[in-house]
Amino acid sequence: MEKTAAAPAANIVVEAPKQLAKDAEWLLRRCTKPSQKEYLKIVQAVLMGFLVMGFVGYFTKLIHIPINNIIGGRAFKRGKSDTSGQDKRELVFKEDLQEYAQVTKVLGNGRMEVQCFDKENKKRLGHIRGAMRKKVWINLGDYVLVSLREFQDQKCDIVQKYSDEEVSNLRKAEQLPE
Repeated sequence: MEKTAAAPAANIVVEAPKQLAKDAEWLLRRCTKPSQKEYLKIVQAVLMGFLVMGFVGYFTKLIHIPINNIIGGRAFKRGKSDTSGQDKRELVFKEDLQEYAQVTKVLGNGRMEVQCFDKENKKRLGHIRGAMRKKVWINLGDYVLVSLREFQDQKCDIVQKYSDEEVSNLRKAEQLPE
């Protein structure tokens, strides 16, 4: 008996249930609770019937199949994403009453001891400004731009934190010492 090629539409109807069965088996292997497995078997049988009738596109939008969270929980989803190379911002140079500095000690409560790169190489108490608090985390050894106070020489305000790439660009522009 010779096999004849089926019409393309018939092929789609025959191939789609096979793929659907594979997907349902994959989901069954992922489920751990018996109630989920029973539910998926029922859904698989119903989808097979609906596929032949042509309602599968409508029906799959209505069904949400619960499975265990494979990737992780709330802490995983809130994890810090890698932003290296994504945010290219313009390099900010110092202006009047501003200096470059390096953090030498983290004191807590938004205060840092910074070594300013001015004529005196003076150590000052740097205070993280309000807009940067809890948004930009400054660590020991980071390079920052500080705004000097006219009325208090021992204190300054941290205006901006420089990334490693920006620090190398500042060194190339001979703004920071090696």
